[in-house]
Amino acid sequence: MVESLLLSWVLTVLFAVTAVWCAISATRPGLRPSDRLSSASHLAMSLLMIAMVWPWGMGVPATPQLVLFAATAVWFAALAVLRVPCAHGYGSPRLAHAHHAVMSVAMVWMVAAMPLLMLGAHDSGGGHHHHAAGAPASGVLAAPAAAAGPPAPVLLVSAVLGAFLVLSSVAWISTAVDTARHNLNTADATGAPADPRATRLAWDAACHGAMSIGMGAMLLAML
Repeated sequence: MVESLLLSWVLTVLFAVTAVWCAISATRPGLRPSDRLSSASHLAMSLLMIAMVWPWGMGVPATPQLVLFAATAVWFAALAVLRVPCAHGYGSPRLAHAHHAVMSVAMVWMVAAMPLLMLGAHDSGGGHHHHAAGAPASGVLAAPAAAAGPPAPVLLVSAVLGAFLVLSSVAWISTAVDTARHNLNTADATGAPADPRATRLAWDAACHGAMSIGMGAMLLAML
């Protein structure tokens, strides 16, 4: 959860957009089964990130989320090791899969560490999420009843993951911009319509860049 109402809505809109695109990607005809499954996992990630933004998301059971994203982390790591081709618009399929694996690890971390990150939030004196620090055990993992604030190692890991996700989004965004620009320049030079495949690759890269920067921003906002 994040304390800022404005940031909550910005992240909600961002992840709603990525969820729509991932749903379109997952149902696209002719897609490899591995890419279809990867798009479906990103759809689940986008929807659960929306839930994490708001207090009611604390009631979503933690264990299924941990199992799901631990499995997707292993899945993407295996795709990277095996050098499986990737349909997304990224320079290196192996790096793309590795980045997705890190995003899945970050999801596991957020589900597991959110109660610790929320420690002391109810004493911060403001914010629309202050009442949710005492989350039910059926949702995110239960936090210790008495603690002055998040432990330093939890803050450090969250800061490193958040910074990595924000910075690594630059590669996705630059890929999206370069692909779209090249596609438009080629269309202008030849007088032919823009290549639909290149357009899709640009949107894919933009989607994953948005997901990365949104997850990173949320982690950093919870510090």
